[in-house]
Amino acid sequence: MTTGIVLFGGRAKDLPYPGSTTVSTINGGVTGLVNTLALELAPIRVNAIHPGIIGDSPFWASKPEGVLKAYEDHTPGGALATMADVVDATRFLLRNQGVSAVNLYVDRGTGVV
Repeated sequence: MTTGIVLFGGRAKDLPYPGSTTVSTINGGVTGLVNTLALELAPIRVNAIHPGIIGDSPFWASKPEGVLKAYEDHTPGGALATMADVVDATRFLLRNQGVSAVNLYVDRGTGVV
């Protein structure tokens, strides 16, 4: 069994917002870092998770009622990703020996709608 590394980025690289220049740049850097590290550290597998808005995270769950509605409306199922979704995706990337150099979005399809 090979070892796996999971880095964390975010969706701001694809869905920037006013004031996100720094975080968007860092998120983009994580994508490039996954590709180079997967090659340079092989056979160690390197992947990344890029969460969108995580509706039940402490930051978002404490927002006033209705704030998340507009974001929920931009997902195919009308619901935001959860912390459990992020944990499950991380476990998948750590366990699955056939996955390396993957940048995985965990956002329930944000932006598709």
